[in-house]
Amino acid sequence: MSTELKVDVSPPTMPPPSLSEVLDTHAKLEAQVGEIYITFAVTFAKNLELRQLWSTMALEEGGHASLLRAMNKGLLSGSLRAKPFLLPFEVLDSLATRVAEYRRRAEEGVSLDQALRITWELECSELDFLRELLVSTSNLAELGLPTNWERDEHVARLREVIQRCTTDESLRREAKFLSAERAPR
Repeated sequence: MSTELKVDVSPPTMPPPSLSEVLDTHAKLEAQVGEIYITFAVTFAKNLELRQLWSTMALEEGGHASLLRAMNKGLLSGSLRAKPFLLPFEVLDSLATRVAEYRRRAEEGVSLDQALRITWELECSELDFLRELLVSTSNLAELGLPTNWERDEHVARLREVIQRCTTDESLRREAKFLSAERAPR
């Protein structure tokens, strides 16, 4: 008579983070993106247009982080109520990993083309998706969380700089294509 002992070796599944955890993580990611932009503003400070672009974007990211923290504080204190929000932990982890990698690269030093590519990827990333997902699946818009924070102006400035400053033709085409796709008809 043979009895085999079977052991489950699959990794434990993480419970989905709470809305408060999602807001806290999102605020931290927005702040880290702002720090990346400050690094670029300093790196390319001799060019006034680039310094202004990244300094402005860094301030806007800081504003996004502050708004998320304020909303989270309101939720935690009970002064704001929001619908539950389910998001797999892996999505937040993936975003955090990507932002950390961009931050590492920025701190090591990058070319102008690389900095513009990183900025473009951050602005067209899952951070936007997460923000829109937060708004669409909860009542956070009713509580004051805007959709698409300054995205049109934010990304429009970036597109213009990419068209003028990059030597990366694929980035230039990508930014131009997206511009044409979003143009009013």
